[in-house]
Amino acid sequence: MGNVFIIFYHKIIPRWGHSKAVSTFLFEMKILKNYFRVITLDDVYEYLTTDKWPDKNSVVITFDDGYVDNYIYAYPILKKLGLKATIFPITSRIIREEIVRPTLEDYWSGKVSKKELYRPKTMAEANYQFLKEGKSEDFLSVEELNKMKDVFSVEGHGRVHAKVFYSEEITDFYDGKNGHWSNIYAYGESDDFSGLEEPQIGYPLFPDRNNLSVRRGFLKKEVKDFIKSIDRNFFNKKDWKKELKRELEKNFSSLLEFETEQKRKERVKRELEQAKKELEEITGNSVRHISYPFGHYDDVLVDITSGIYDSAYTIEKDIIRKGQNMWRLPRIEIAKDFSAFITKIIKFSLKR
Repeated sequence: MGNVFIIFYHKIIPRWGHSKAVSTFLFEMKILKNYFRVITLDDVYEYLTTDKWPDKNSVVITFDDGYVDNYIYAYPILKKLGLKATIFPITSRIIREEIVRPTLEDYWSGKVSKKELYRPKTMAEANYQFLKEGKSEDFLSVEELNKMKDVFSVEGHGRVHAKVFYSEEITDFYDGKNGHWSNIYAYGESDDFSGLEEPQIGYPLFPDRNNLSVRRGFLKKEVKDFIKSIDRNFFNKKDWKKELKRELEKNFSSLLEFETEQKRKERVKRELEQAKKELEEITGNSVRHISYPFGHYDDVLVDITSGIYDSAYTIEKDIIRKGQNMWRLPRIEIAKDFSAFITKIIKFSLKR
């Protein structure tokens, strides 16, 4: 009997850098083609719900978020090698305009030069641009997504895909250099993208997680107003963070206002159902599986997800085993360097 495991990537870029290089990805896909059975999430579902199991080590290739480089660089390689894969796009990021960009296949056939192929942004740059401008060219268009369906199955990944605060414990203060790209959403005042707010110097940072996996806490307006009223020279002090923490503790009994558990459940259910419906309308195909944004989940999210999707995937590093919870299935992230890829596929091929 073989082992079954799921690997996932985010971005495939022209050369070594912030993500997986195209040349490295090609080499990795050739190894998978030669030494593994490349299967789909529907196959995994069948293995987990019947008495079937592959006799050879088998792997599912997946991609998170829906970046356009998956179409430009990964798709032609997978198609050339005859490999199947799954993509989990964030539905809000999908570009609704009619746009199709040149791919590696166009370069191979001499239609375009390498310089004419899109140069991807980092994940942080792409997601921040979307939140800031309402659109980022770094994500797939509807037409590009549909052009890939001969290789990719399209499954769920939510709609908002941003971290929010869930605990009052202050972990740091925003100083212009720290924080996360999704803070512009976390400091906002709405559950859609209509009430975003850029972090201000001095805003407290709290523990954060994927918006679907927690009861969201909003930084109170009076706390924001208090911080904005502080003279800017205060932030030039050496220990301004310690002093500000003392001031906040002295002036406020709490800093975050939390949504109710009922509102959280309604919000999560609404987003999951909307994302599923959007993908099915875009692709014309059934959407059966989901990967949790950032891999974050809790019992509430699992329970709601189980009523909408046939299976759900975390980022917990393990092989697929009979009897696992269908909405807590493991996936293994592949780092940008080739040595990490080899180490992981050997490890999970031999794991018992």
